[in-house]
Amino acid sequence: MFSSRESKRLYRATLARAVLASAVGLTCMSGCQSWFSKSKEEDPAFVKETKRIQEIMADPDRPRLIGEVAGMAGIEIKIYESFGLVAGLPGTGGKVKPSEQRNIMLQEMRTKGVDSPEQILDDPSTALTKVRVYGYPGYTSGKVLDVAIETSTECDATDLTGGKLLEARLREMAFVGGRLRSGTDQASASGELVLLPASYTRKNGDPRNAVIVGGGSLLHNHPLSVLMSTEFKHVLVVKEIEKALNKRFYFQDSYKQKFMAEGKNSAQIAITTVPKYRLDPAHFSNVILATGFNESEEERKERIEGCKRLLADRTSAKRAAAELEALGTKEAIDVLLEGLSSLDPEIRFYSAYSLAYLDRKESIPILVDIAKQEPAFRPLCLTGLTITEVDSARDYLIQLLQEKEPELRFGALIALRERNNGELIVQGERLTKNTKLVIVPSSTPLLAPSLQEHQELILFGSTAPVKLNAKLTPTPFLTLTPERSNEIQISRRAYGETAKVIVEADMTSILRGMGAVDATYNDFIQTIDQLQNLNATSIPVVFNPRPSPGRIYNRDASQGIEPMALDASTRVKPKSAWSWMKWPSSLTPSAFASSKTEAKTEAKTDATAAAPQKERTQESGISMLENSKSSSNSSGSTGGAGGDELPEIDWDALK
Repeated sequence: MFSSRESKRLYRATLARAVLASAVGLTCMSGCQSWFSKSKEEDPAFVKETKRIQEIMADPDRPRLIGEVAGMAGIEIKIYESFGLVAGLPGTGGKVKPSEQRNIMLQEMRTKGVDSPEQILDDPSTALTKVRVYGYPGYTSGKVLDVAIETSTECDATDLTGGKLLEARLREMAFVGGRLRSGTDQASASGELVLLPASYTRKNGDPRNAVIVGGGSLLHNHPLSVLMSTEFKHVLVVKEIEKALNKRFYFQDSYKQKFMAEGKNSAQIAITTVPKYRLDPAHFSNVILATGFNESEEERKERIEGCKRLLADRTSAKRAAAELEALGTKEAIDVLLEGLSSLDPEIRFYSAYSLAYLDRKESIPILVDIAKQEPAFRPLCLTGLTITEVDSARDYLIQLLQEKEPELRFGALIALRERNNGELIVQGERLTKNTKLVIVPSSTPLLAPSLQEHQELILFGSTAPVKLNAKLTPTPFLTLTPERSNEIQISRRAYGETAKVIVEADMTSILRGMGAVDATYNDFIQTIDQLQNLNATSIPVVFNPRPSPGRIYNRDASQGIEPMALDASTRVKPKSAWSWMKWPSSLTPSAFASSKTEAKTEAKTDATAAAPQKERTQESGISMLENSKSSSNSSGSTGGAGGDELPEIDWDALK
């Protein structure tokens, strides 16, 4: 028990600490103690800097949007690579020439305890390949990835058909000092190879290149963060931004409420992707940068009036909608609702897209209508219908399954799965361990094999006859032979044994028969492609008709995940004598290079995390492909950044 004197002493000490904390505005949230200590309070330079920041934040002409004082880090598309061994080839593999690639692969094999690695590497049933996956912003550990495979230039292999990639660990790789260097393991890849049909790639296929649909997995999170500019690296600013973000964005995780922002130091705020924004990290970044902080209710109302003016102009509608979405108030929603009645499709789209994130039912018919009429907006319209919690969105997606346009039907099916993985209409039937057949009732037939993420064959409508006049060998392992009485014999050779089955000569029976002989997904893809080329079936076939991100609507725009430029145009500029600096008008990650250098020790972040995508790809010696990027800047590009787009692979650029 404390004495009366001790109690008074403790009370005075506690009161003094509280007054000091209040004086410098540091009633920190959890985690602050690790980056603000008593030694800093007594540091004259820190005290001086604190006074400067306090004066700025009290000035009427201060920055009030996060994008005016900070930028986003972690928004680049990362490339993880390795060398891998493909096995199970029917004598089409080859020897590997003496090279650094050979040495790297042999070292990997020895590390894994493989016996006779040199003999295996040069066996005709194996091939040395380059393996690559793309990690998009906001991806989390365990995310399924599609894998690009290319035969090494040092390997004599001629054809990868029938091959299977043994497990490979992928890393960030780059040439440093003339030697190939790599970081820590970031992803894994394995599985059966699929050769992309020419009807999909629009070019002659190269049997030395392939993909593995859904064969990769991310080992670590690919997080986002807010990075302060040099002039605003201070705990006070970080605390205000952290408070503003957590007041606006929070979510339930395992029945617990979780906040999205956590200040790490005076230069960096770690961001947890809100589940609703998982499919469009570019939009998520824009909304974060468009979030206000350290402002009064009157100042927020003032910004809403400015947004109303900007939303009426299609060149600034995207920015205005993001700022209104970040506000999320009734008044902000009312302005977005007015945007739905605009005659300009672009203004209607941005208004509806933000309203979808705000779970407003008025956005649903607008997104559906625009998805049907404007292909450039289609990917994000479907994203909006996916993430909104409005129940009617599901009904509209069900209706889109009956549209004639393959992209709408295929995209709607993907959206239904993303909304609810237990959705019965997407469950389908298991043909093999890895391949599913999904049949969607429809009056308009379509067969749409997936080439991204899921090994599944989507059949809209009922089956149709297959007229095969001669023996067909889609792959060296599989044969379809026409029989009398309108039947087809399917035989597949594997591991020295041949499995056979006779089925009726229609599409669904053939697919199920191939499943009975344990066909690979490549067997399915090549069979469907060749049946289409022979006009052997009346069912139209479209490979992977997923709505493609990166399309441009009306105006030219550069590609890439880039945050919007933000300024004070949504508020009336008050008179002020404070004019010691000019606020930056465009805050892309590259604008914070100097800030990141200064914060490197304290923030412990990768020195390249906020570098422009073009610079990163040049450093790694790899040319990123146009379709692997997503349009998300303020110049009118409307492509999605959902990260599920399998890039069109330019194999020449990969060599």
